[in-house]
Amino acid sequence: MPVHQGDSPSPIPASAHADGWNRPEHPDGPNDPQRPDRTEPTADGPGGAGFEHLHGGAGGPRGPEGPGGPGEPASSEPPRRRSRRGLLIGVIAAVVVLTLVGGGVSWFVLTRPQPEDALSAYSTAWEERDYESLAAVTTGGDAAAVMTAVDEGLGLESVSVDVGAPTVDGGSGSAPYQVTVGLANASEWGWEGELPLQREDGQWRVVFAPDVAHPELGEGQVLARTTVWGERGHVLAADGTQLDDATGSLQMLVGTLGEATEEDVERLGPAYRVGDTIGVSGLQQAYEEALAGEAATSILRVDAAAAEDPDSLEATEENTLATLDGSDGQDVTTSIDLAVQEAAATAILTADEPAGMVAVRPSTGEILATVNVPGGFNRAFEGQYPPGSSFKIISYSALLDSGMTTDAVMQCPEAYDPGGWEFVNAGGAGYGEQTMTEAFATSCNTALVAEIIERSSPDALRASSEQFGMNAPLDIGVPALEPSFPTPEGAVMLGAQSIGQGQIVSSPLHMATVPAAIADGSWRHPVLVTDPVREGLPEPTPIPHAEAIRPMMRAVVTDGSASDAGFQGEVYGKTGTAEYGTAEGEDEELPSHA
Repeated sequence: MPVHQGDSPSPIPASAHADGWNRPEHPDGPNDPQRPDRTEPTADGPGGAGFEHLHGGAGGPRGPEGPGGPGEPASSEPPRRRSRRGLLIGVIAAVVVLTLVGGGVSWFVLTRPQPEDALSAYSTAWEERDYESLAAVTTGGDAAAVMTAVDEGLGLESVSVDVGAPTVDGGSGSAPYQVTVGLANASEWGWEGELPLQREDGQWRVVFAPDVAHPELGEGQVLARTTVWGERGHVLAADGTQLDDATGSLQMLVGTLGEATEEDVERLGPAYRVGDTIGVSGLQQAYEEALAGEAATSILRVDAAAAEDPDSLEATEENTLATLDGSDGQDVTTSIDLAVQEAAATAILTADEPAGMVAVRPSTGEILATVNVPGGFNRAFEGQYPPGSSFKIISYSALLDSGMTTDAVMQCPEAYDPGGWEFVNAGGAGYGEQTMTEAFATSCNTALVAEIIERSSPDALRASSEQFGMNAPLDIGVPALEPSFPTPEGAVMLGAQSIGQGQIVSSPLHMATVPAAIADGSWRHPVLVTDPVREGLPEPTPIPHAEAIRPMMRAVVTDGSASDAGFQGEVYGKTGTAEYGTAEGEDEELPSHA
């Protein structure tokens, strides 16, 4: 496994229709044979009784004595016939007007603002904790200020509101509500209340006052809380050993405890007071919520001025509205194997140069050990380094993607210039004709650069690097470098990055996951905390050519650049040397990160 040295990177409404009822297809239209008032001629003729009665004609039925009734002489002129067409148009016009009026009334009734609209807007804004939008549908008090003070005083994390059906009498009314709130570092709490309603200028609004926010609040009062913490949880190794008091590299991982400052209280919320014990670094800080648990909480009604000094608040029988039980903190279990940790520390404690080591379990991605020499900087997780030739695992995976095989012949000259920069091998060596496995084992730069430029591409090499976790964050619970592989521009930069230099930046943690991916067959996101399980981590990424690369890595140890390392047992590996700095003379060797 590569050991990296050094601390700096390489320099390089509904609508109403007023269409009347005179359409033939309408069942109630004037041509409907079932209607008694249809306008077709009756047995009395066009001027008959039915028509005259419907349209308000004078007198009773016409008889032989004429229209004036008994005794009145009949007119010498024939009776004038009414215009059916004019009367029909009048009836239709009247009906159309009535229909339009009725439709307008329907439209007004259906589209006028309803109290439910204001209640829905109010409850939605409350659940979203958008108090300016909530205030926009209220009248009366300063809803935004009061609701914001309640939110901050309680340390709300979530709000769920259920509003009942409104009761309305004219221009006023009310609706009941139930609210449940989630509190930071405490259990849920809730209450019931009423939302008074009033119609103003045609719009329904909630009439706001402090007791609308909570029935026990009066003018100038807000809700606040006091807390009592239980026993804090512990950070554990994989076997359950407590790591709270660890030293050295593990102490950098676990972190430390300290007293909360005003800035901490502002960040953590009203469950905390200045001077409370909190995690200030490492896992102690990252898992503060789990480790601290839920505080026993008293909900208080206090004057707004008193709430400005939370440290002075005291729970009394008069001001306490509710008391919520708390719970002790939860232990946080890491993947650290203390036996492996000790072996790793022993391996590099005597290193003359700054060094970082990480051990990863290939089948799970669990981090078994992490060591830094000297202490003070977690270079194993946060160090920024070009990976050098250890990156060739990824480059050869890209060549295999291109169709090459492990027995393909490659040429390894002493130097290779793709145009503007001469690549050479370690010690100026040249190996001539080699198989892919042999070129990998001897870590020949010139053979790899030539084949990558000819057979691969910048996008293909970047895609191969991303199969191994590059260009994505390493979310392990504590700060860790995000390994970066920028798309190389031009043949020279493509060649440089194929051998792990150029603009690539990685860390010992990330590079430990690369050989682990070959061992397992899939690249797995590293895991530091096993309980509670970290959610949302990426799924393992299969490495198509892992089985082909394993023998190549074995050859590094048996016949290649690591054959003199003195390893015992069946060891697989890849060496890497990323030089940095500027040589002062021709024969001067540059320092490296590996």
